Parts: sequence; structure tokens; C-alpha cells
Amino acid sequence: MAMLAAPLLIASTAFSAIGSIAQGNAANAAAQSNADALTQQADAENRAAGAREEQQRRQARQFLGGQRASLAQAGIGLTGSAYDINRQSAVNAELDALNIRYEGQLAAKGLRDQATMQRFEGKQARTAGFLGAGAALLQGASSYAGMKAGNAAPSKAYRPPAAPRKR
Repeated sequence: MAMLAAPLLIASTAFSAIGSIAQGNAANAAAQSNADALTQQADAENRAAGAREEQQRRQARQFLGGQRASLAQAGIGLTGSAYDINRQSAVNAELDALNIRYEGQLAAKGLRDQATMQRFEGKQARTAGFLGAGAALLQGASSYAGMKAGNAAPSKAYRPPAAPRKR
């Protein structure tokens, strides 16, 4: 039985260490995959914001054109107050387009920050896997040493001091 214990202890320790490394690597791979997906979402958000910005500008051009046409048809023209109103409408429309872009950039940055955190967590999980493997190897070595010490001659084994006898 004692001859079988040492190989079983070594095998158990090895499987524990390998399992810890595999678990850390799997967690790292999952985190990297999530990070890649978040990065793709950030790129898509930037593209979508660009499309919304252009749509806002097209609608603003149509509105401003219609506003100028209405002023001309009414015989007011684009002078004085009418010009100021039309110009302010153009400024407001451009601010709306820029706000759409900015909101898209903020959303994309948030997604990229999440991706960075996922990558960091993946690296931490991989490191934890290696540390767990090291701990398993140390525990196995300690158990093996304890087992060997138990099989040693009685004179070499540790014996606690004898308790004092009662009289």
C-alpha cells in the first residue's frame, strides 16, 4: 500500500497543478474573447454615431433650405433678423450633429475601457492559475516529504516531548 501512495500523491499533485493552469488559461481566453467583442462594439458604435451625425446634417440642410425658401416666398429675404434666425438655426443644427458624434465617442470609450478591464482580468486569472499550480506542487511536495518522514526509522522521526507524569 505504501508503494502505491507515492505515485498516487505525485499523480494527484500533477493533475491539480495542470488543472489550475488550464483553468487560468481558459479564464484568460474567455476574457480576451469578451474584450475583442467589446472592441468590435466600440468600433460599431463609432460608425453608427458617424451615420447619425450625417443624418442630422442632411436633415438640417433640408430644414434650413426650406426655411430660406419660406422666407424668400414671403418676400422677407435673408437680411436682417431673418438672416440671424437662419444663421442661428444652422449653428444649432451643427451643435446637434457634434453632440451626436460626442455621445458616440463616449459610448465607444466606455466599451474600450471595459475591454481593457477584461484583458486585465484575463491576465490576472492566468497568473492565478500559475500560482495555484505552484501551491499544488508545494503542497504535494510537503505531503510527499511528510510521507517519507513517516516511513523513516523511528530514531530520525520527530517525537514530541513526553508529557510529565502525575504522581
